[in-house]
Amino acid sequence: MRSHRLLLAFGIPSLVLYVCLTVLSKQFNWGGGYADRPILTYLAIYFALFGLYAFACKGVIQKKESPSALWLIIVLGLLFRAVILPANQIQEDDVYRYLWDGKVFANGVNPYKYAPEETSDYLSFKIQDPENFEKRYSPESQKELDLLNGLKWQTENALKTLERVNHPDVPTIYPPMAQFIFRATASLQPDSILAMRLTFLLFDLIALFFIIKVLAALGKNRNLCLIYFWCPLIIKETFNSTHLDVLGVAFLCAAIYFLIVHRHLLAHSLLAFSFLVKLYPLILLPLFLQQAAIASKQNNAPIWKAPLFLLLLFGGLVILCYLPFIDSGLKTFEGLKTFSTYWQSNDSLFSLLVYFFAEILGMSRVEQTIFSNDLPTFLSKLTVVAILIGAVIYLLVRKGVLQKSEEELLRDIFVLMSLVFLLSPVQNPWYLSWVVPFMCLFPWRSWILLTGLAGLYYLDFYFDYQDIPQYSRWIPWLEYTPFYIYLAFELWQNRTGTRKDPPKKRLLF
Repeated sequence: MRSHRLLLAFGIPSLVLYVCLTVLSKQFNWGGGYADRPILTYLAIYFALFGLYAFACKGVIQKKESPSALWLIIVLGLLFRAVILPANQIQEDDVYRYLWDGKVFANGVNPYKYAPEETSDYLSFKIQDPENFEKRYSPESQKELDLLNGLKWQTENALKTLERVNHPDVPTIYPPMAQFIFRATASLQPDSILAMRLTFLLFDLIALFFIIKVLAALGKNRNLCLIYFWCPLIIKETFNSTHLDVLGVAFLCAAIYFLIVHRHLLAHSLLAFSFLVKLYPLILLPLFLQQAAIASKQNNAPIWKAPLFLLLLFGGLVILCYLPFIDSGLKTFEGLKTFSTYWQSNDSLFSLLVYFFAEILGMSRVEQTIFSNDLPTFLSKLTVVAILIGAVIYLLVRKGVLQKSEEELLRDIFVLMSLVFLLSPVQNPWYLSWVVPFMCLFPWRSWILLTGLAGLYYLDFYFDYQDIPQYSRWIPWLEYTPFYIYLAFELWQNRTGTRKDPPKKRLLF
């Protein structure tokens, strides 16, 4: 079957299913009808989409590049997004925090300064306990809360935005670059989920552009961009759930392209911007700096000079972006601290580490109040940090300042981003978005499979609404066990040379 016929064979049914998903989303009304929500029907559609996607991936991997097929991939991918843009949120509400943060910032108030709950409770606190109110809030803060209270009641949509923010007692956790983008969107159209999705679409297309550029630079089949652009996980979590990860992914894809074409100033600047959306890409900074050192050595310059300058550039950009929020002091990081201390969700390896320390080593009854965690959780986090640092050091010293091929470098980056996801205490499906672009370069079947299995996360809501939460504990096992088994099999294939790909095509380790 020719490439474009294969794409149409899987793309047209996928488009129909995305239309069905949009229609189905009308039954997910915020704040009510939880037990009647068609979560199982949603999952059936999602897994059908994944099946079509998996066959499309297989076809693209096996066929040669075709320019007409590339355009067909892009057009169909855009159609998938277009039909889901107006859909109701399916089981996710993080977007209301984005909308509120953006509106607060657009009106001249530091979004880190007040938890949304403070705006909601402002008037009652002022009336019921005026003495403590005056002690807690300065005259300037009172004016800002007056302004925020007014914003809350501006329109019906404005009221919905604030009332639907989850964890309203926690100040925002999102770093400055995310806040700047939220503000820009709010300046154009406040309290609009559609406007936020269109902003995300712009960054999604930037990510696609640089994925294609990287594939071309490596001499790979550009049609492999389908693995990102048709991925149901990316489409659902970005354009229905409206999660912000695509912002950081876009900056990261751009940074990687400029890294492999040796534009280190741009690469490190864009890596800083990606870090300022979500903190994950910080782990890649040592590899980026190493490439600058290698370039310096080849140019007979001191190997420390360029990395030092680029490190200062990275740090300077981070500080510069945090400067507009300096008036909130340490409260700028309060939400992030709460998230990193207490959140644990849908995790796999991290939960096994906690079990090891709690049950195998018998630490389950020991409290660790200094770090606001029980001791097994705290030791598990230390272990994760140690593993990640060890992985970075290993990848740095394996070749030292010897030149790596672009494919070797990107493989190392893929390994680190994969480890960050797999070891995280929070493995929500949308966090996998950071790994998906690398699947275009290294199309391992196990990772593609995981983008489908991640949909099982939503079973937790079904069990909760049907009052059978005892089954929820098995969801991560259903998600990750097939993935780890398949990943181990593929690693074994690569080690033993039994993989069907010729040696030069081996993709990892």
